[in-house]
Amino acid sequence: MRPFVLALGLLLALVLAVNGLAAGDRRQQERRMREAAAALRPGLAMQFDGYVDERRFQAARLGVITRPRLVAFGSSRVRDVAGTLVGAAPGEFYNLGMSAATVEDYIALWSLLKRQGKIPEVAVFSIDVWIFSRTHGQVRWLALAPEVTRFLAAAGAGPGASWLPAQEALYWWLQARDLLSYAVLRRSLQDLERVLAGRKRRGDDLLKALARDLVPEGEVAGRQGIRADGSVMRSTPDRELTAAQLREEAARYVASGAYALEGFRWDAERAAWLDLLWRDMRGQGVRLLAYTPPYHPTAWERLRGNPDYAAAVDGSAEFLRGLADRTGARFLDLSDPAAIPCLAHEFYDAHHPRPACLGRIVARLMR
Repeated sequence: MRPFVLALGLLLALVLAVNGLAAGDRRQQERRMREAAAALRPGLAMQFDGYVDERRFQAARLGVITRPRLVAFGSSRVRDVAGTLVGAAPGEFYNLGMSAATVEDYIALWSLLKRQGKIPEVAVFSIDVWIFSRTHGQVRWLALAPEVTRFLAAAGAGPGASWLPAQEALYWWLQARDLLSYAVLRRSLQDLERVLAGRKRRGDDLLKALARDLVPEGEVAGRQGIRADGSVMRSTPDRELTAAQLREEAARYVASGAYALEGFRWDAERAAWLDLLWRDMRGQGVRLLAYTPPYHPTAWERLRGNPDYAAAVDGSAEFLRGLADRTGARFLDLSDPAAIPCLAHEFYDAHHPRPACLGRIVARLMR
C-alpha cells in the first residue's frame, strides 16, 4: 500500500509542477499582453492581416480599459459598431464582439467585466440564431473556458447577495482544481513543449501585433484594424461584389456553411445559460437591449422560403421575446432587413450589415 501511495503522491506532485510552471508562464504572457494592450489608446488602431486571436485580445483589453458606460456583445455581425456610431465619447463605449461568438463567450466577457468592477450601464446583444443550434460545433470560446466555468458554478449557488462572498472562495477553488486537471495537464505539456522547442505560443502573434502594429486610425489602409473601442475597421476589397454576386453569395450562405441553419436542433442548455446571464446582469442593474441581426434581402427571402429555416428563426425570436419579458430586457427581431430598413447594398455579404445599416439598428434600440 505504501509504494502505491508514494507513487501516487509523486505523480500528483509532477502534475502540479507541470501545470504550475505552465500556469506561471501563461500569467506572465497575459501580463505582457495587458501591458501591450494598454498602448492602444483612442485614435489608434491595431492593424492586421488574416486571423487575430480575438478572445485573448478582448481579455487583455478588458484588463486595461476604463469602465465603459455601454458595451456590445455579439459575433462579427456587430463588430463594425464604433463609439462614434452610438454617439459615445472616447472610453464610454466598448465593443465586445468576436467572430462566431456564442453564449459561452457572452458569459466569459461578462464574468471578466464583473470581476474587474467594470459593470456597464447598458449592454447591447446582437444574437445570431445559429447559436441556439446543437448541430453547430462551438469551440472558440474554450480560450475563455475558466471564466465560463466560474460563472456557471456561481450561478448555481442561488440568487441574491447572500452568496456573493462565496464567489471569491469558489474562484480560488477552481484555480486549485485546475492544477490537478488532466485536460489542463495536456495543455500545459503542449505549452511547455512549444517553449522548449522555441516555437510560437498561443497569443505570441497578437502580442507582437500590439507591440508593433499600432497606427493612427487614418493610416489603416488596405489592411484590417481594431480600434481602441474594440470595433473593427474592415480592409477595402480590390473590388466590390456586384449585386448579382451578392445574391449568389447569399444563396450559398443559406444552403451551406458554418452558420447555415441546416439540421437546426434547439439547444436548451445554452438557452438556459443565456437566461442565467441576463438575470445576473439585470441583478447588477444593467439595462439590456437585444436584437437578432438582419440578413441580406436575398438570404432572408431564401430563409423564409424554407419551412425548417423559418421555424428556427421564428422559434429563436419567440424564445428571446419571452426571455426579455421575464428579465426586463428590450428585444427586437430584426432578422428581416425590411424591418429596419436595410437595403441590399448595405451588406458586405449574406449576413454582415455595413455601418449605415447598423446605425439604424442602434437608433431603433436606443429609443
